[in-house]
Amino acid sequence: METLTREELLQRYDWVGDFHEGLAEVRKGGESFHIRPDGTPAYKQRYDWVGSFQEGLAQVEGDDQRFHIRPDGTPAYEQRYDSVGPFQEGLAVARKDGKSFHIRPDGTPAYEQRYDSVGIFYKDLAWARKDKESFYIHPDGTRAD
Repeated sequence: METLTREELLQRYDWVGDFHEGLAEVRKGGESFHIRPDGTPAYKQRYDWVGSFQEGLAQVEGDDQRFHIRPDGTPAYEQRYDSVGPFQEGLAVARKDGKSFHIRPDGTPAYEQRYDSVGIFYKDLAWARKDKESFYIHPDGTRAD
């Protein structure tokens, strides 16, 4: 497989992101998707926006829905969220109905608690905010006091 330079890729696409896990985000004609290093699309689906691959999944937005996809472009799970973040330490931030929490790669919530906002995990701790109080939580959603 031939690897194209950034300049060569920019001749084909309106915008080209960096390569992560072997694929790069691109934009062409108002559509977003991922490409291989040779410039060919990694899959047929097109989205309004795509993020970079992290831990084998990428965030996407399409038809006012947010979720994660696999490298072949297929959805990683059936659930749809108001927003999703990248995976870090096996969990991603998700937001639904005004509340934040973390999801697993299969799209299921990692815990029952809901917060006003949460951050990404680093060394098994994530920042959380609820009722104007900020604190850290563990991957099971419990407070790290």
